[in-house]
Amino acid sequence: MTLLLLHFSCVKDVDLDQYEEIVLTPEAAIDLIFFTVTNDDFSSTSGGGTTARDETRLDFLDDDYIQNNLVRADFNFRFANTFQNQLTATIRLLSPSNSVQHTIVIPIPAGSSDQPVTVDYTETISQGQISRVRRSIKLSVEISSPDPILDEGALQLESKGFYYFEFE
Repeated sequence: MTLLLLHFSCVKDVDLDQYEEIVLTPEAAIDLIFFTVTNDDFSSTSGGGTTARDETRLDFLDDDYIQNNLVRADFNFRFANTFQNQLTATIRLLSPSNSVQHTIVIPIPAGSSDQPVTVDYTETISQGQISRVRRSIKLSVEISSPDPILDEGALQLESKGFYYFEFE
């Protein structure tokens, strides 16, 4: 019976001489930064507005093997705003020396506790721009409003990075 199965298997059409042409394109989904900002987290700016900041390290990018094989990255940011203020999220990818490599600006409309506003934004970094991500080790998020935040709302952020690699 075993001999019969081996005789009729599907491997007779496989050309094993082409093994050098095989390219693997794995991907990884990695949580980036999560937070909930309340009124207490904002500080006043000189222009009368308010700002809140957070930063995280992207330690997995500090690896030569990852750096050399990274071909694309998608960054997804999901905000839920219950503040009655319109906000702006400025997201920066930073080098080890804090030099800005890439900036993403996302407007967040005003919401309310009865009707939170949700913003779901994805930024794709293509192969032609991937060196910006390769040079980055930190992700900085700045939430700002041109006006003072007077109500008791909250802004929630969930973010994820989808990284695409090509290994030969």
